[in-house]
Amino acid sequence: MLRNFTSPEAVKEIIKNEDLVVALFSDLGCNVCLSITPDLEEMSQSYAKAQFISADVETIKALVGEYMVFVYPTIIIFAQGKETKRFERVFSIGEIEATVSRFSELLFG
Repeated sequence: MLRNFTSPEAVKEIIKNEDLVVALFSDLGCNVCLSITPDLEEMSQSYAKAQFISADVETIKALVGEYMVFVYPTIIIFAQGKETKRFERVFSIGEIEATVSRFSELLFG
């Protein structure tokens, strides 16, 4: 399930406490961001131990500086609280899934 967060504290908390987090930082006015949301939702069903989250950085401005999000969409994969891979603007869902699969295998076996 792709969960939407509305506070920077909640985003920080889940990244800190979960082993694998796939975070979509977007703007609700970004058509590309809106179009990849169903793909991430579907991917989340295949990786139950990973947390899939989204946050609108135009609403939560503090996330821009905290995670250095300057383009939309930005997807950051965090493993054990650390940024491990970043996808910005131009990428494929296949690239994201390959990265999530690799870290899922490493972390959860």
